[in-house]
Amino acid sequence: MKEFLNTTIDLGSIELSLRSILLFFSVLAAAQLVIWTVRLLLRKFLRNANFEEGTRFMVMRLVRTGVYFLVILVALDTAGIDLTVFWAGSAALLVGVGIGLQNFFNDVVSGFVLLFEGGVRVGDELEIDGMMVRVERIDLRSTRVITQFGNLIVIPNGLISGQTVRNFTQGDKATLIQLHVGVAYGSDVEQVKTILLEAANAEDEVVKKSKTTVLFNDFANSCMQFTVYFWIEKPFLQKLISSNIRFRINEAFRTYGITIPFPQQDVHLYRASVTAEAEG
Repeated sequence: MKEFLNTTIDLGSIELSLRSILLFFSVLAAAQLVIWTVRLLLRKFLRNANFEEGTRFMVMRLVRTGVYFLVILVALDTAGIDLTVFWAGSAALLVGVGIGLQNFFNDVVSGFVLLFEGGVRVGDELEIDGMMVRVERIDLRSTRVITQFGNLIVIPNGLISGQTVRNFTQGDKATLIQLHVGVAYGSDVEQVKTILLEAANAEDEVVKKSKTTVLFNDFANSCMQFTVYFWIEKPFLQKLISSNIRFRINEAFRTYGITIPFPQQDVHLYRASVTAEAEG
């Protein structure tokens, strides 16, 4: 049995015995138990310390990645593998792989930036390229988000850290939303203002403590343009909230005879004063 365990496997510059292989996997198994214990204790500590969900996720992700990296190094060293020879032999390969995986490493570095910086956290509601999403998970290479339609999208971290992202969760609790309306010329503008204010304030999700405002924006080609501004605390539902307000505005306009005109232009035709004799 002892001779069987001392049987070596020649891998070029690296020789492995069955004993070292078993020792390698034994160290990994023992380390896994330690990792589970550390994660359990750390999760309990972070929960008792009242850390928010995004911070807990960030700490757990970094600790797990760091511990796994150290465990692999220790296991390789315990198995008798010379790591300096390993790195020296794979240096050229690593350079080639690094050139081919620039975008991958950019996403990984961006993942560390997101985890450390805290500008985007798990549970945050973001607007990316005009799309409202909720962050479900931040990995080292990508971020998993849920759209308003319930779709799961995996976004590379480099895309998030490399562009302007609107974060509705961090900052002020309420978000200002604007809704544009055009009415026909000749409409009672004060009546229009009253309708817009009442329609917005009648929505349950509109913050009543913040003042709803109506602005008369412009005399456009086909209509008079108004904008109603209101505050909400659930930006993920802004499309539904705006739709409810539009329904109320349309119903009130029909009640008071206020019309929303189609785009229109006045075309004037002039008849040339040219007689048949002159043409001759």
